[in-house]
Amino acid sequence: MSDKIAAMVRMEEGYMRLTIEYDNPSFKTEICKNIAAMEQKLDIYPEVIHRRDSEKKWFCSAEFSGDDYICSRTCGEFIEGLLCNLNIKECVTD
Repeated sequence: MSDKIAAMVRMEEGYMRLTIEYDNPSFKTEICKNIAAMEQKLDIYPEVIHRRDSEKKWFCSAEFSGDDYICSRTCGEFIEGLLCNLNIKECVTD
């Protein structure tokens, strides 16, 4: 498992995004598995983006937009559940 994991949540009107930064590429499997579990549990399907910036800097973002997602509490429930399942205890600010 990765030694360094950070999460950030951004919210704007009609938009919410969770970004997870990690330094071990094998953590991507855990993220994907848990995103799939939350999708099935809540019947919500964010846009998921995976990105590699360097050998030690990987990102996964789950983005929610539109009234169907933002006008309910389901996005927050999804993010909270995902972070809990991944054992990420706090979010950082930029």
